[in-house]
Amino acid sequence: MSKHVLTLFLFFSFMFVGSSGVLAAKKRVWSTQTTTKTTTATRPTFSVKFRSDRRALNVSFYNLNTASSTSYELTYLGNDLEQGVVGSINPNEGSSASRLLLFGSCSGNVCTYHKNIQNMQLKITSKLKSGKTLIKRYRIKV
Repeated sequence: MSKHVLTLFLFFSFMFVGSSGVLAAKKRVWSTQTTTKTTTATRPTFSVKFRSDRRALNVSFYNLNTASSTSYELTYLGNDLEQGVVGSINPNEGSSASRLLLFGSCSGNVCTYHKNIQNMQLKITSKLKSGKTLIKRYRIKV
């Protein structure tokens, strides 16, 4: 008799536990969300590559006609001092532009390059014509 009662108890407890996932406190409401996709054609894009001797960065800017202004900031530790390059792209340059960011300084035809470069970061900021601001950050290993 106890075996039969135990079997019934287990059967009903499994039925109760197994069916609890089906019961809901209230009806589920499915909602739809509208999202807008931002494609690369509607925002500026960038390409960052080392120069062949790895003493400069070649930064290319594309789709600049979608931005009202674009600026860049390269910072790093070189010769145990904080070093950097800051600049901007004139919107009149067209839809694309490129900049060569040298890890050092030049006077005339003589360039002096920084040594022991560490913690290099590039930040590109574009203010879009839609009013939004696009910020792209790069950590660069030299």
